[in-house]
Order: sequence, then C-alpha cells, then structure tokens
Amino acid sequence: MKDVLIIGGGLSGLTAAYFLKKNGFDIQVLEANNYLGGRIKTVNTDSNMALEMGATWVFNDPHLKALMSEINTSLYPQYASGTGLYEVSSSEKIQEFNTHQMTGGQTYHKVVGGTSQIINSLSDLIGEEHIEINAQVVKIKDYGSSISVYTKDNRSFKAQQVVVTIPPKLLAATVLFEPNLTLNSESIRQKTHTWMADSVKFSIEYKKPFWREKGYSGFAVSNAGLVREIQDQVNENQTAFGLVGFLVPTAAQINMSKDQRKEIVINDLVRLFGDEAKDALNYEDLIWSLQAYTSPNASVNSGLFAHQNNGHSEIVAPQMENKLFFSGAETSSTNPGYMEGAVQTAKLVAQKIITKNAMVKNAN
Repeated sequence: MKDVLIIGGGLSGLTAAYFLKKNGFDIQVLEANNYLGGRIKTVNTDSNMALEMGATWVFNDPHLKALMSEINTSLYPQYASGTGLYEVSSSEKIQEFNTHQMTGGQTYHKVVGGTSQIINSLSDLIGEEHIEINAQVVKIKDYGSSISVYTKDNRSFKAQQVVVTIPPKLLAATVLFEPNLTLNSESIRQKTHTWMADSVKFSIEYKKPFWREKGYSGFAVSNAGLVREIQDQVNENQTAFGLVGFLVPTAAQINMSKDQRKEIVINDLVRLFGDEAKDALNYEDLIWSLQAYTSPNASVNSGLFAHQNNGHSEIVAPQMENKLFFSGAETSSTNPGYMEGAVQTAKLVAQKIITKNAMVKNAN
C-alpha cells in the first residue's frame, strides 16, 4: 500500500508527487495518457525548435518560478520589441501599435528548451518507478482505513490518501466514487469548465526571424482569419525561429485536415507579415477539445466567464474523511487555469497531507 496515490501526471500532479516524495512519502502517479504533461506538450524539431502545443508562458507568480529554480529549469524573456499588429476585419487596413501598448507592458517568459522541460525534470526527480502511464482511473472506493483506485484495464492501486488532479469537469464525467462524494457531479459540470480545452494551438518554424528584420515583434491579434493571436517563438539562443499562437476553435476548422489548416494559417501570416511567411520549415497544431484526457464532449459552459468558480469550496474541499484531496489548475482561486495555479494548489495539497500525517504521528 502506498502512502499517497496521485491521479494525473500533469504539472499539478507531478508537483504534488515531487514535494511529497521529497518529504519521505511513498507515492505513485497514475496518468491516463501515454505521455506526461497534461496540457503541457512540446514538439521538438531537428533544429532544436520547441513547438509549443500547450502551456507556453510563465508570468510573475513566485510559486512556479521557485519550483523551476529548485528543479534546475530556466527562463528567457518573451520577445516584445518593435511593432505589434491588430487586424480588426478583412476589409480594414491592418493597424500597427507599439507591442508594449498591446500587451499592457507586462513582462513574461518562456521555458528554455520548451515548457515540457519542467515535466521532464519533475519526472526524473520523482523516478519512473513511481509513475504509471496508460493508467486511466475509472473508480475510487473508500474502504475506511484506505482508498483503492481502479483503472480501465482492471488494475487496482491502494493508498492511505489520494490526490486527484484531473480537471473537475472531466473527473465528474469519467470517474465513479464509492461512496458518492458530498459534492454533486452535475453541480461540478454546471459550475466549471476546463481551461484551454476549447483552444486550438499552433506553432510554426522558419529559417530566419523575418518579422524581426522588418521591425515587427511577432505579436499580432486578428479578427479576420483562422489565426487569432500570434507571438514570437524564437529559442533562447536565437538559433531556431518560429511563431506560436491560437486558431479559431470553430467546428469547421476542427473538421479540416492539418494540411488544410496549415495552408490557411500560412495565408494569414503572409497577409500579416509578408511573403516570407510562405516558406515554413515545420508546422504543428493541436485541437485540445479532441483530446480524450483533457475534457470529454462540451468542455466549456457558455454561461460562465473564464475561470468562474475556479477554486470553489465545493470542488476543492477534501472528501472521504480527509483522505481524498483535489489539486489542479481549475481548483486554484489564484492564477486559475494557468501553470502558476496548478503549482500553487499542488503545494497547498502536499502541505496539507504533510501536516496531517505529522499530527497523526505526534498523536501516536
């Protein structure tokens, strides 16, 4: 029997596992997918370009930065020098602004080597013997002195405590609990949506940063084409060059082939930055609503504004007599939906378990 089972091998799950293992707990991570990272996914090209398909930017929260420093991963600043572009519609001239005006002057960073470096470092420190991939949890049962977790392929795992880091809406739709939790599954569905699950991310590589050579920062916002937001994605050594951003997540675009989307994206980039955008070396995109372990079916509740009810007390309160805990980006009331929120809740839950077990030992 393990001390703690962590369900979900994304940033929050691996962060919780790292801190618990560091404090002497015997832990096991169960990840449904065939890779770790959750909504962090980096595709590396032969030229050392990190094409980001998921979480990309690190902001000014101290928790994530402290974790990165501890696990020897580093940051470099997002390029924001020069002119930014804003396209109101296809019938209007593209407007030019100072990029700092468009971004509010905020400073943010990217991860050296790609965001997946955080995941790689955490998993190395946790150890592969403590991580199970292809382990989709379908049932969690409380036996009083312990909890058993059952997977789709009929395996079972037993622990004194369990940390669930699956997005709440996905959890309510895919996992059975015995006995039922005090929070209502339908209530979870109505009160939450999974951040980024309705996003389509793209990243594209070029031989040179032609936009910089023209005085553009690479930052652009458009209401006209398939591309909605673009940012510079040149690597830290300025030896690999690219752009990264978001596409319109409409049904028509989702049903296109990747090559069809690539053609439209390049046409959009030509319109914004010039003919040099035609000569792409690599192109990748990822439709998050089609990813089975992000969120099934409709992932967004249209009646909610972004991040509404994240960190709601009904969703984050421990269950099963204080043996079942919830962590993850959507359970954070601070920086919800982002990497910062995922790390913050993981640290909070890990500390709750550490404190609880210390109290039990002292009482005995």
